[in-house]
Amino acid sequence: MELKNRDEADGRSSLKGQVREFFDHQAATFERRAGLPEDCAREIARAVLEIGEARPRDLLAEIGPGTGQIGRWFSKEVRYVGIDLSVGMLREFRARLSDRVENRALVHADAQARWPLADGSTRVVFGSRAIHLLNHEHVASEMSRVSEARGATLIIGRVRREPQSLRARMAREMQERMRQRGFEGRGGEGQNRRLFEACSRRGAKIMDAVGVARWTVSASPKDSLDSWRSLVSLGGISVPFKLREEILMELEGWAERAFGSLDREFESEETYMLYPLRFI
Repeated sequence: MELKNRDEADGRSSLKGQVREFFDHQAATFERRAGLPEDCAREIARAVLEIGEARPRDLLAEIGPGTGQIGRWFSKEVRYVGIDLSVGMLREFRARLSDRVENRALVHADAQARWPLADGSTRVVFGSRAIHLLNHEHVASEMSRVSEARGATLIIGRVRREPQSLRARMAREMQERMRQRGFEGRGGEGQNRRLFEACSRRGAKIMDAVGVARWTVSASPKDSLDSWRSLVSLGGISVPFKLREEILMELEGWAERAFGSLDREFESEETYMLYPLRFI
């Protein structure tokens, strides 16, 4: 049992190092691959503050802020801490804060460990498209620890795609091929559900989801395949390289049959959703 636990810990450490290296390498070009329209990012930041009922001087912590495409727009009236595992991403974020340094702190830290926030210090915790990669019990526990005595709100951001859009269909096919091989990817919806359950056990109240921004995207099957090939994981988990290539080759063949060409582009709408939970 001890050897098994050590092997599992080594595996998690190895994947964490790979993920950090990947995001460090991709920091300068990340938003061209996975960015949000600027006006949408502004609206998301405004909505997070409103839903979280943040007041001047309240502390807002963002888990995994990346290059700051949302974090840069939070009002200077609140205190802000961005916590990210990638030094490269934080470097890009800092460049954006050259004239917005008041009440801002960016911290290089692993959110899978104890968050660098004091007990009872935080009014809002926000995670955009990254918090589903963390252990849900750990997130719920840390949220309980750092929440202000008068209450705090955990707000999870996630892009929702039309079920029949190209990106959604590609993702479902990828997840199915992983399941056939015994892997369960960390899909956002499943992880959110487990996190909600863990938070509810600690007394948190699940609030209504809110759609705060919508935009149109144009994407091809090749875009999805190229994006997945650039990652060190698949579906948010570590998959052996040979097996990952096997899955992606199968997906390539399926996409050619389903869409007629890997380069054919399809338009669809995407919506940015906020899922709040109130800790009281």
